[in-house]
Amino acid sequence: MENKFYITTPIYYVNDEPHIGHAYCSVIADILARYHRLFGDDVFFLTGTDEHGQKVAEAAAESNRTPQQHCDLMVKRFQKVWEKLNLSHDDFIRTTEQRHKIIVQEILRKLWEAGEIYEDEYEGWYCVPEERFWTEKDLDDGNCPSCGREVQRLTEKNYFFRMGKYQDWLIDHIKTHPRFILPESRKNEILGFLAKPLGDLCISRPVERLAWGIPLPFDEKFVTYVWFDALFNYYTMKNSSPTSGLTLFSITILRRFPWEMISGPPAFI
Repeated sequence: MENKFYITTPIYYVNDEPHIGHAYCSVIADILARYHRLFGDDVFFLTGTDEHGQKVAEAAAESNRTPQQHCDLMVKRFQKVWEKLNLSHDDFIRTTEQRHKIIVQEILRKLWEAGEIYEDEYEGWYCVPEERFWTEKDLDDGNCPSCGREVQRLTEKNYFFRMGKYQDWLIDHIKTHPRFILPESRKNEILGFLAKPLGDLCISRPVERLAWGIPLPFDEKFVTYVWFDALFNYYTMKNSSPTSGLTLFSITILRRFPWEMISGPPAFI
């Protein structure tokens, strides 16, 4: 009986040109996909682009384009590189496509109705390049601890996902599934990270500050936080693809955004 194998690259942010890091990850995924096809496995290989958020909106403005025009241009450049590399992906997902937006809003609505999302006011230090909030204790000499750049103080109403309640479940899942995170050294690193309180996740941005995103289905004065939106691309396509597989990640992504682990077993490159 043939095995089913699903593999996906991270989806790539289109605020700038494709580079060797994008190519490196995609070629690794392509090698794994071809390997499994050689052995007769039913393979589904996904790649794509992450097209919402403040960095994309700002890059578009700097080029005197609308965000959608900017995304359309950059996606063509990614696809051209993928053609030159002769990648064998089965689909290319864009987060600005309607098939993706429908799934994101459907999931958000279910989470809202289940009480997994709540409204609150948040005050913290915001890093535009990273598109995330930090607390005072997180800062490194007053700057973003991730990229080292300047942060700005913001107070605003937003919506939050109750991520912290799943911390123990996630730790237990990783420990009881030895191959869920590869290699072993990265699994230990993630478990060390999860030893600290996880907290809840801000999953929205007010339209008055950032209009380029997928509207929340229960409050259109807000759009979905780009990283939360992007996560569901794996689910969008997994609904029509094999059920077991591998998601390739950079370790820096998962340290900052541990909910990405629910998309599928991650392997780090």
